[in-house]
Amino acid sequence: MDLFPIYTRQARSRTRYKVGYIDSSGEVIVNPTFDEGSEFYEGLASVKVGRHWGFIDSSGRFVIPPSLSGWGKFHEGLATIPTGRKNLSAVIDQAGNVVIPPKYPYVGRFRDGLALFRNGPGDETTRFGFIDRSGTEVIPAVFHRAKSFSEGMAAVRVGRLWGYIGTNGVFTITPRFDAIRNGPKRSERTQIGGFCEGLAVAWGGNGYGFIDKAGNFVTRSDFEEAEDFREGRARVKSAPRKRFGYIDRFGSVVIDACFPSASSYFSEGLASVKEKEDRPDYSKGVASVKLDQMAPWGFIDVDGKMLIAPRFFSTQNFQGGICLVQTEKTIGYINKNGAYIWEGPYVEYGIV
Repeated sequence: MDLFPIYTRQARSRTRYKVGYIDSSGEVIVNPTFDEGSEFYEGLASVKVGRHWGFIDSSGRFVIPPSLSGWGKFHEGLATIPTGRKNLSAVIDQAGNVVIPPKYPYVGRFRDGLALFRNGPGDETTRFGFIDRSGTEVIPAVFHRAKSFSEGMAAVRVGRLWGYIGTNGVFTITPRFDAIRNGPKRSERTQIGGFCEGLAVAWGGNGYGFIDKAGNFVTRSDFEEAEDFREGRARVKSAPRKRFGYIDRFGSVVIDACFPSASSYFSEGLASVKEKEDRPDYSKGVASVKLDQMAPWGFIDVDGKMLIAPRFFSTQNFQGGICLVQTEKTIGYINKNGAYIWEGPYVEYGIV
């Protein structure tokens, strides 16, 4: 059963709340008694009681008592948890047993049986590699940067070039994509994507495009920004309008780049977009945007049709047919018709 976190205001405070959980119909399944809480991942949610974190199941019962110093998400049966010891992370199983003791300052989520790790503080001397479920360094920390595995391949940076390796550590796409681009005023790092639906974002020299698993560009590569494919659509930003739209897997623009803001990807057939610009306040010399100056978010379908009219100042993604949204006065979950299935007074909620 899918459960979703709710945030119930305490007294009249907009920042104090308790976390509980509802099902997709809006029925409260776990009463709001926790100080903080995450979504459910592989049947467990990370919740905070006082200063410590634990994990509950869908009945609200603790399966890992609140004794942890931080929260985490389970993937492939394991979760990375900060320990508070010299900023090192440990990996636990779903019984709370430490299966990989704190050794690295960063350990990513497990994918394809491997997790990305970092062996240094994050400066230019740091290197990245991959460990298996026992904590063995199966792919040594020799890369300047790296991303987690997806669809059996991981992006890794060697010097100034990005390439991709397989789970055996051997290059499947030799490093060939620039990791540094020279802009009109300064140089900056380029982005690289993980493989989603068989394609990945890469820098093509004059902009971003999408490559296949042979490393060949299969779309044009002149987008100013690009995100991973989900549900057959990818968000892109085009010059000179500098607005967002969506392309299909063939690189054809299927939703015109007309939105000042748009969610990174479609979820369950919907994506949130803004039709208007925010109205920032420059009176103090620094741009700031108050709630009443924010343009509202609405939801479009995969053809670009507005299905839920813009009226929210914050949105998440649809899961289980519902989506967490906020207005100036409320926080709640809507269904795909835009109707609330649960609603409460506005709070500034924490993690999701």
